[in-house]
Amino acid sequence: MGLFRLLVLCTLAVSCTTTSMPLKIPSHLPFHLRGCNDTDMLAMAASVLQDINNDLKEGYVLSLNRVSAVQEHRQDGLGSLFYFTLDVLHTTCHVLSKKPWRDCEWRHLHEQVYGKCKALYYVNRPLRILYLPAYNCTLRPVSRRKIQRMCPDCPSPANLSDPKVLETATETLAKFNENSKSGQYSLVKVTRASSQWVFGPFYFVEYLIKESPCIKTEASSSGYQPTDSGPVGICRGSLRPSVDDKKIANVNCDFFQSQKNESTHSPSKDVLSGSVQYLPDLDDEESQEMDPAEAFPVHLDLTTNPQGEPLNVSFLFHGPMIKKLFVLPFPKEEQRSAECPGKASMSNPILLPP
Repeated sequence: MGLFRLLVLCTLAVSCTTTSMPLKIPSHLPFHLRGCNDTDMLAMAASVLQDINNDLKEGYVLSLNRVSAVQEHRQDGLGSLFYFTLDVLHTTCHVLSKKPWRDCEWRHLHEQVYGKCKALYYVNRPLRILYLPAYNCTLRPVSRRKIQRMCPDCPSPANLSDPKVLETATETLAKFNENSKSGQYSLVKVTRASSQWVFGPFYFVEYLIKESPCIKTEASSSGYQPTDSGPVGICRGSLRPSVDDKKIANVNCDFFQSQKNESTHSPSKDVLSGSVQYLPDLDDEESQEMDPAEAFPVHLDLTTNPQGEPLNVSFLFHGPMIKKLFVLPFPKEEQRSAECPGKASMSNPILLPP
């Protein structure tokens, strides 16, 4: 991760002379509008999203679809505080894998989850400081009604508490354990599920697993008992009927790299405020009647004081001097450059928040 940050800082340094000068808005609003397609802003947005993913403890890795807005608030002699609004998408990687979001695959359209994140990001180029004080994201699954019109036969989301979902996870994990040479594993929880009717009900599940050691008894039999260790991998399984009424199970598991003795944040640089909320999908009528701000309510205000408040960041610096940033309420998205929103990686309208 250190190499990635160094590349971001190098990109920022080079781009200072290659991108257009920020457009100033009226002096009573101290934000500089930045272009959403500028090379330095895209590099910084990538770093912002990586830090968000590093902070997440559950769910799936978020990828950057586009920069929707970015405002710069220059701090007197301390660099700049950036206010980012990002459009994001789910990937197939679980956050516990700690994989960089660029190394993760996007999900198929029918199973996508999309949304919007707001983040504060402090940058001090001379001292090579990149710090994420706060973020907030709101995500929704893609509209089922729109997917059904486009692809009536595509799998549909299933309730995670459906007995058939649990059966699929249990039977596919049993098959994996039967063929496993690395150990035995038990189910932690199901994270995603869907179903599809072909010549019978097909179920697809994703679930976390943990080690379940084999304990030898005097009779030389083996019993498997769950341990207190956390999840060690994620499995993707499916269960379908065959022509002779037997069930066919398929499963594939990916194991997380060991995170022992590794830390992406020092204790002093932890995010002050970070959260992700999931909302149900929007159908056509709801999306037409609902205000865009209500469709994806993303609230990020370390302060509501219009005059702003100080934020102590002395822990980022060496020496006894107290260093404080000046934080303002998050600017409205309408206060953005004419070059925003930026170009989307996936431009399908059903994946772009209003």
